[in-house]
Amino acid sequence: MPDIPLDFRLFQYALASAEHGSFRRAAAALNVQQSTVSRGVRSLEHRVGAEIFERGHAGIRPTPAGDRFLEEAVLGFDHLRRAMQRIGALQRGEHGELTVAVSVPFVLLRELFERFRKEAKGISVEIVENTSTASWALVQQRMVDVAFLAGTCGRGAPRSLHLRSERMTAVLPKSHPLAAAPRLSLEDLRRERFILCAGGLGPDFEEHLLRRMARLGVEPRVQLHRVGQCNLINMVAMGFGVTLVVGPPPRAATDEIALVPLAGRNVVSLGAAWMESNPNPALKRLLDLVQESGEVAGAK
Repeated sequence: MPDIPLDFRLFQYALASAEHGSFRRAAAALNVQQSTVSRGVRSLEHRVGAEIFERGHAGIRPTPAGDRFLEEAVLGFDHLRRAMQRIGALQRGEHGELTVAVSVPFVLLRELFERFRKEAKGISVEIVENTSTASWALVQQRMVDVAFLAGTCGRGAPRSLHLRSERMTAVLPKSHPLAAAPRLSLEDLRRERFILCAGGLGPDFEEHLLRRMARLGVEPRVQLHRVGQCNLINMVAMGFGVTLVVGPPPRAATDEIALVPLAGRNVVSLGAAWMESNPNPALKRLLDLVQESGEVAGAK
């Protein structure tokens, strides 16, 4: 097999010569010396082991072997041009893939991702739902590009953003004696059974209840269920217990429940965490959009 060095100028000289019918006109089109083009074509012919052009007083024309060679070379250059365009688009964050871990309700990120998907249509987004702890671990393991979770603290986190804080809301059966209250405290709910999702923010809610109620000298009754938020709210309506949510409730929420905001410092801090060494241009584009959106309350 001929040893062909990766000097694409030789192919360019040959393609231009075939297009213009002479080395002189090809050289003028490429803004180089005619001798450079003719020597380059000779070198290419030597490398491939066959004459590409017939030379005469009237000019040059491809040989039968040269015709076939130039057809393949044109295809190769088309592929190369598309590859260069694609890698440029990838580096600009116009195409590519982004994997996002979420422990917070995705509805809280709706405006951000609606804008991202509108402005970066070439980027495929995969969402992985998990707990905050598991989401952060996926970031560290480079299994996801960024995590949106409760808080921004994680050992070894080189970069994180605090987006905003969301107030917790208690979800009670509509028949509950406290269902009509304008606001509630955890002390009001100290005797309740809390049912929480095993995924998403469930473990964060459980930790919050344990920490806050310990100050009241109360150990909360908490039960985790491997169900989604919609089913959990339906369970509240059926009398299984009460639960906590942040942000707007699911549209599928039953009419048989009441939503009562929690007073005091019962809030969830929403943040984003990622590895600074992650080179994915799509990640940079998303983080730039987060900054531009004005949702960021602080960064570290």
